[in-house]
Amino acid sequence: MNDMQMPDATTRPARAEFFERLAQIGDMHGFFAPVGGKHHALYVQEGDTLLVSFDEVGRVLKNGPDALPMGFDAVSRREWSFLSLIADGATWFRDAALFRFFDRLIDEDFFESFEQVIFLGAGPMCGYAAAAYSAAAPEAKVFTLSPAATLNREAAPFELRFRRAWRMDFSHRYANAADMIPGASEVFVVYDPGELLDAAHAAMFRGPQVTRLRFRGGGRDIGGLLESTGTLDRCLKATANGRMSRLRFAQIVRRLRQTDPAYLKRLLARALERGGTVLPLIVARRGLAATGDAHFARTMMTLEAEAGDDA
Repeated sequence: MNDMQMPDATTRPARAEFFERLAQIGDMHGFFAPVGGKHHALYVQEGDTLLVSFDEVGRVLKNGPDALPMGFDAVSRREWSFLSLIADGATWFRDAALFRFFDRLIDEDFFESFEQVIFLGAGPMCGYAAAAYSAAAPEAKVFTLSPAATLNREAAPFELRFRRAWRMDFSHRYANAADMIPGASEVFVVYDPGELLDAAHAAMFRGPQVTRLRFRGGGRDIGGLLESTGTLDRCLKATANGRMSRLRFAQIVRRLRQTDPAYLKRLLARALERGGTVLPLIVARRGLAATGDAHFARTMMTLEAEAGDDA
């Protein structure tokens, strides 16, 4: 079961503190307000580039008590303006109040007041929303990581992970994210080809403006991996200045792939699943040299012992 769980009683104090922190930021720099009963919007007014981010309360709180929505770093580092839509649970951003919120922004020419607009979302739900709602800002750029295209049963019959969301209406407005991107100037879809369901959704995003960025070994939480290593900020910078491409993405994530313990452990696990000892030993040696993590040393000892037994 991959449905995100609703917050339980133990998370309520953290949630209250999180919302209080966002309210303080909104009071000083823009606004923070509920959008219907299941979403909130944080707006910070800074520069002429607007980053529109989609996030979920539970995901943010996993990053610690002082964590802020994904993309907030761009406010301080890049002096960008920031609009974050935050879901309280697995809403999939399917809410009439949210539709009306974006309608109001369109009517007020909100997006047209910026030189450029970038939509950001990570994971099936938030990545889906970033692509879907980008239709509200023609010529926007989209940087979405492991997005779902839709949960409509006819359009994506292969998707069996989010059964609780099947009752939602994915045939109304902003329904199929892959259908909502023709007006975007550039769309970058990051995914791990080894995650077959993520790859199937990524394949649904098509068009001359779409660039699919393969991140083999990135796993199911590519957004969290890029965010925790500071790599996401570099990706957003490249997207903003028009330099993002398959080559540039490979250059940006190269250091992460060479040195990040979590990534290397995931790579080792996949090598072990494939069987044999040659490839796992290569990955384990690389991981040990790069990180000094004892996990790689223990794996090497086991593999070398197995190789000796087979000799």
